[in-house]
Amino acid sequence: MRDFEAAGFLFRDDLNPRYYFDSSSAEITKSKIKEAIDEKNASLIFLIGDPGVGKSYILKILNDKIKNRQLTILINHPFFDKRDLIKLLYEAKGMEFDREISFNALKDKLVKEYKDTIHTIFIDEAQLLNEEQFELIRILSDTKVLQFVLSMHKEEGSIILNKKHFKSRTKVIVNYGKLDTNEVYRYIQSSLMANSYSEIATMFSKSDAKKITKYCDGNFRTIKKFLFILMKLLNYAKLNGLKKYQKLHKDLITMTALDLGLIND
Repeated sequence: MRDFEAAGFLFRDDLNPRYYFDSSSAEITKSKIKEAIDEKNASLIFLIGDPGVGKSYILKILNDKIKNRQLTILINHPFFDKRDLIKLLYEAKGMEFDREISFNALKDKLVKEYKDTIHTIFIDEAQLLNEEQFELIRILSDTKVLQFVLSMHKEEGSIILNKKHFKSRTKVIVNYGKLDTNEVYRYIQSSLMANSYSEIATMFSKSDAKKITKYCDGNFRTIKKFLFILMKLLNYAKLNGLKKYQKLHKDLITMTALDLGLIND
């Protein structure tokens, strides 16, 4: 039986590692960042990519992978006060944080405690950080005991990399690309097959994947939204006895694109 409603939940926009898709571009990106972290050859690592390609997934997967063997912090939303980050670092090391102490004294004590211990800090949406926060990251990365992985949008990232905070410093830059047709087809098939929706998986052809890839411009987040809406339409057709649309019809793909505003009517 084709349970389109349940299948649609596989494509919700969340960061559950269970639904991580190991696309070629994702695996290459993850490998490059992990190598830079392990080799400790740069205190600044930049993950650059368009919004929605899956950068947040990469940060979460990497943090989960290495947090059992070294100290890590994952910041999903940029911090706003420079003491907030220092406080997180103190707490991660089990140190007592005293807000009455000056910032420089807190920083010096932190560096002393972290000596010989690399701590990796993942910051998502780093393009939202302000000048003061970027300068703080620059100061802390210069200590060589704190390593930062900064995820940011491609357009803003190219501007930020040229700022005085980072332009002259040793850094690793990793670009995360889009999915191609073969990867989108494999994503659809593997997601559905792994969750016992093989009957639905067989409805999709390479041609369907090509259309979806084109409409979504290879953007992972948009592809997930597209499949979620598509499953809703298939479920509606099933509940209302619309036999023509209980299989993957080209009109359904067009309707989904219209619903998401990817094309104009």
